Amino acid sequence: MRPMLGTRKSGRRGAGWVVALVAGIVCLGTAQTEPPAPQIAPLAERVKAFWEARLQGDEVTAYQYEIYARTGAMTVTQYVQARSPTLKYMAYTIDNIQEQEQEALVTVTVRSQLNVPGMVDLPLAMAIKEQWVRLDDGQWYREIKPKKPRRTADQKG
Repeated sequence: MRPMLGTRKSGRRGAGWVVALVAGIVCLGTAQTEPPAPQIAPLAERVKAFWEARLQGDEVTAYQYEIYARTGAMTVTQYVQARSPTLKYMAYTIDNIQEQEQEALVTVTVRSQLNVPGMVDLPLAMAIKEQWVRLDDGQWYREIKPKKPRRTADQKG
């Protein structure tokens, strides 16, 4: 009878080892199926992607880089409707990026063309200073703040 008891003990040990092995495989399999963490794009990549969308006339994609897409201050429909159909972006260069913690000032030179029916197309070029902010999701978003109206002489006190 003793050999049988010894056989049972080693059988139990073997079963425990198999259970531990199966549990380890299940844990590894579960870890591999989790979705990867979202990639945080550097500011220069986000600026480039925004302006590439603008060049392609893809305002829906451009909207995804605007702070409005996160705050809901403007819907994608409102954003697209606010774009001028007479202005076509032709080229851009990123001239300077000044990044400070959660804010950045980006200078972009944009070449565009003003297309007005019945008139000669007017080429335009201008340097634009854009404010970009990094939000709690770690991504950078373009933030255009409305300009304050200038005070007239009679408003100055």
